[in-house]
Amino acid sequence: MPEPTPIPIPGILDPERAHLLGELNAAEDGEQKVADLQQALADTCGYGRDLWQGVDALRSYLLNSLPPDPRSPGLHHTGASPTGPDDEVGWRNWMAAYAEAHAVLAGPNGDSGFGVSEASREAQTRRSAPSVRLLAEHPELQPGRPVGSRPPGSLPSRLARVLAVATTTLAVRAVLVRRLRRR
Repeated sequence: MPEPTPIPIPGILDPERAHLLGELNAAEDGEQKVADLQQALADTCGYGRDLWQGVDALRSYLLNSLPPDPRSPGLHHTGASPTGPDDEVGWRNWMAAYAEAHAVLAGPNGDSGFGVSEASREAQTRRSAPSVRLLAEHPELQPGRPVGSRPPGSLPSRLARVLAVATTTLAVRAVLVRRLRRR
């Protein structure tokens, strides 16, 4: 799995950022220095609140993406959301959560939509892969499914019959070739 694109730590979190130090050194009176520090603290706290809200939204998304509590009544899906390539709502929610996390991490000025385009690209890659489409169309092929859970006549049982016939044919052929060589 490729590593995500690194996001540099925003300058607003650097207490020795050049912009702030320049303002403090240029200020002639103490009151101006205090005002500049208060503004820097307010900006940093504002970004801190944005980070907190972003992490809280991400926490909510992660909780809502879980499969339902199996002890609750009704039929349940067993995977997290998005549940597959055709789960439009699940993918839309995933892309929104990813883009929001990316934008918040980029800093107070956001990421100019980079997180949205990256989320869209990653979702498309995962939704359109041939193997994913095949598994979505044939859930009986999912790894780890008990053999008895596959309906009779499904691809795996047909495949097993074909493999059995092919193996038997090859074994008979091998025996016949050995007998013919002995003559």
